[in-house]
Amino acid sequence: EEIKSLIKTEVKEVYKRIYYKPEPQTDDILSHLYSENTSVLDSGSILESIRDQKLDMVEGINLILDHALKSNDKVIVFGQDIEDPKGGVFGFTKGLSSNYPKRVLNAPIAEASIVGSGIGLAAHGYKPIFEIQFIDFAAPAFNQITCNLSSLRWRSLGRWSCPMIIYAPYGAYIPSGGLWHSQSNDCWWTSIPGLKVVVPSTTSDLVGLFHKAINCEDPCLILIPKHIFRVKHSVTSFHSIEFGKGKIVREGQDITIVCWGNCVELVERACDDISSEKISGEIIDLRSLVPYDINIILSSLKKTRRLMVVQEDIKTSSFGATIICDILTQKNQFDSLYSEPVLISREDIHIPYHSELEFSVLPSVEEIKETLINMVNS
Repeated sequence: EEIKSLIKTEVKEVYKRIYYKPEPQTDDILSHLYSENTSVLDSGSILESIRDQKLDMVEGINLILDHALKSNDKVIVFGQDIEDPKGGVFGFTKGLSSNYPKRVLNAPIAEASIVGSGIGLAAHGYKPIFEIQFIDFAAPAFNQITCNLSSLRWRSLGRWSCPMIIYAPYGAYIPSGGLWHSQSNDCWWTSIPGLKVVVPSTTSDLVGLFHKAINCEDPCLILIPKHIFRVKHSVTSFHSIEFGKGKIVREGQDITIVCWGNCVELVERACDDISSEKISGEIIDLRSLVPYDINIILSSLKKTRRLMVVQEDIKTSSFGATIICDILTQKNQFDSLYSEPVLISREDIHIPYHSELEFSVLPSVEEIKETLINMVNS
């Protein structure tokens, strides 16, 4: 009875104190969603030993993880089957557990536990870099990602932070992966406030974005496009890449084509195939989705006046649709275009198992070519 009485008194006092506090101001409602530390990293070369090699993204991940583990003893890498001798289902971590046996560790087949463990470690001062074997498997961890990982800084008014990295292979164009190995779901990840999302399409971009994520104070999701991550790229050096900075893959005059991930290769092939049509497409690889570089698109549109967005995610409620909406609602932008923007995307359907069915629902080189010709000649 005495304890109950003390609790009632305490609750009344707390209630009174809170009741008479001023109402919160709305001016700073967006504060603490992301870290305010936006300093640009040293643009000097990282991984100094790399010179004039051909490397794919799998090798790039291994290099940057080794660099992170060597440079920071607070880095922990965790994921399913990532220890040697397997080194992960794709070999991203080959050799790392042998070199860092207490910091490169196998995880249970439990994505919610993987992400939840990382949140706790990140909040306690570690730098967890955790692998999800396929991004399709992240659904069991969705509650951890949306309710805890992405919101910790904001709901604690910056008193806590969660600088965790999740990386995962993503996307289709590897036949017969089906529903659980071929999804992209960009629209899921880009709709989560507080989470930064990047999709590299070259080895240099992957290492540069990874390096930025390692030095970032916010949670980051790095999506590795499966269809192209075994493609060898010439590498002369690696530099850290700021989030929200797209790049022009190919300059052009007639149409701006915005893409990322696996679709960059499709767009390049389509532009090569229609070179005889004298159509000059300017290809922009966003690289970073949250934040994304709207200014590079607007600058390109000043000369091309036409916009195509190519994505492998579904059309409805998609990130590609968001880009088009953002462009059309810019002041004076709508009337400046020669034609309506076009979004090429996957049908609003799951990825089928059979390879013919899979390719029938995804953007194709032929579809991009036909649309480019129609848009420029209309």
